[in-house]
Amino acid sequence: MVVILVLGMPKYSYTLCGNTLNEQTLFLGGSKTYMLLTSPIILSLVSGTLVSFLVTYLAMKWRVLDHPNDRSSHTVSTPKAGGLGVMAGAMMPLAFATSTGAFGVPSAQLIAFILFGLLAGLLGFYDDLRDLSARLKFFTLAVLAFGVAVYVYPVSHFTLDQGQITLPLFFAFLGTALWVFVLGNAANFMDGSDSLVAIGGVITAATLALLSLDAGNHVAALMALALVVALLGFLPLNIPPARVFLGDTGALFIGFWLGGITLLYIHDGPKSAVYAAVLVFMPWLSDILLTMAWRAYHRMDLLSAHKDHVYQLMLRRGAGHGAVAGFLALQTLVCGALAWVFRASATSELLALGSIATLAVIGHWWARKIFTAPPNGATEL
Repeated sequence: MVVILVLGMPKYSYTLCGNTLNEQTLFLGGSKTYMLLTSPIILSLVSGTLVSFLVTYLAMKWRVLDHPNDRSSHTVSTPKAGGLGVMAGAMMPLAFATSTGAFGVPSAQLIAFILFGLLAGLLGFYDDLRDLSARLKFFTLAVLAFGVAVYVYPVSHFTLDQGQITLPLFFAFLGTALWVFVLGNAANFMDGSDSLVAIGGVITAATLALLSLDAGNHVAALMALALVVALLGFLPLNIPPARVFLGDTGALFIGFWLGGITLLYIHDGPKSAVYAAVLVFMPWLSDILLTMAWRAYHRMDLLSAHKDHVYQLMLRRGAGHGAVAGFLALQTLVCGALAWVFRASATSELLALGSIATLAVIGHWWARKIFTAPPNGATEL
């Protein structure tokens, strides 16, 4: 039997989903110091990639098309049900882990995590087929996000190296629901350029897997790895020029899945976990939130579709899809590296987050000055 040792920090005992795991508990072959990935687990992860590729390829033949319009960054009708492949690929390792007892008896929190992720993906799929109104879709996503907050884990503590802030339960639920809602929509809003969300999703999920392993949280790590392998199966068909898109199916599933992983990691993670989770997603969050602020300042409808995100401005100014995806991937790698480097100190992690947020505001302002200026010194009419 093939066995790979993945180093992790010692963690003698922790509680997840109501079950206490300790150094005698073999979870994925894990001990207090090592997580062991045996050959069946590795095979299930590889199978997730293959299933994702196969289902994505079949979805292309279904011909659920994204037709170009004035907001599109593509010029030919392209299949957009590729998210079905990502959903199927992510389920493969989890189905194996559950059937073999690696999760033990699946807890209510874990079942809720998977259920709400799938419901978000199915909502996106219905939208891909029928074009839901923005208000109805946002309302439904808000309900699902609140469900995640209630049935998974609300974030109720913000801790520094010396001190802690505890939120009232209502605000803990509300803030957690808002986090999941924003992250779900962030993935959807950023899915406007070939491979942008797929590559970013691989990096963020891999970072969360490493952080979770380091914290001894093997359940969150497996959920993150399941998404990594699923996106790797989808990515060959989505690299520029994309042959298939994630669609709302994949974007909403990815956003909610990543949101759920962050809650699992924060719940059983170090004091810095809440800040590290936000830092990892700063390339997405900064573009989304600062673009909304810019549109609000100019009294534009926040619910209407648009092409005002910085990555869309880059595309309009002639940058290629590969260059845009690479630029966002580099930002994501930097944020992930900072989250890893400062994970031992909540205060340091918060300061790193604040520094990146400040740079994001400056960069966003500068990008709008550069990318909205008339090209080649021309003047706008």
